[in-house]
Amino acid sequence: MSRMGKFTMKILCSGNPSDMTVANGISKIFDNAEFASRTTGYDLRFWDKGSKSHFQNNISNYDVFINASFICGWGQHQLLETTFYEWERLGIHGHIINIGSTSEWEGVNSEFGTYTVQKQALQSRSLQLNNVSGIKTTHMVIGGINDGKKEHRNWMPPADIAKTIKWILNNCNNIPLIAMV
Repeated sequence: MSRMGKFTMKILCSGNPSDMTVANGISKIFDNAEFASRTTGYDLRFWDKGSKSHFQNNISNYDVFINASFICGWGQHQLLETTFYEWERLGIHGHIINIGSTSEWEGVNSEFGTYTVQKQALQSRSLQLNNVSGIKTTHMVIGGINDGKKEHRNWMPPADIAKTIKWILNNCNNIPLIAMV
């Protein structure tokens, strides 16, 4: 539910829809989705002065945030926290979709190193925040994404991920965790 008592599905997705990523799939399935990336004036790393406040000021205009871009330095985790606390402060009952990775299933000696740790922490925090203050969170564990490279042609098409997100958002049940591999 949004501030108006109705879930409007005003969507912000991190990532550039011109690249073969989750954002690209979202652009094909959701006509009204908007995107947060450097090409649209966002620095989601929050390194530059004012970049975090720019995101905070704008996230209040949405009731769905698709946290799809892996950003170095715990960026996805920061986006989850920032969105959650801004929506909680404003009383927005939205839905945050966090995109994880099957690397989360790797053990301590993962070949993916810090990436694995960051994705595991994102999942854990997403599950902790689910349905707190009326804000839903869903963590999606995703296998490889077909980014157009020949060696990735049998991996998951971005539009299939977006279709699953649409199903989650339209489902009346709470879906805190889902895996697509």
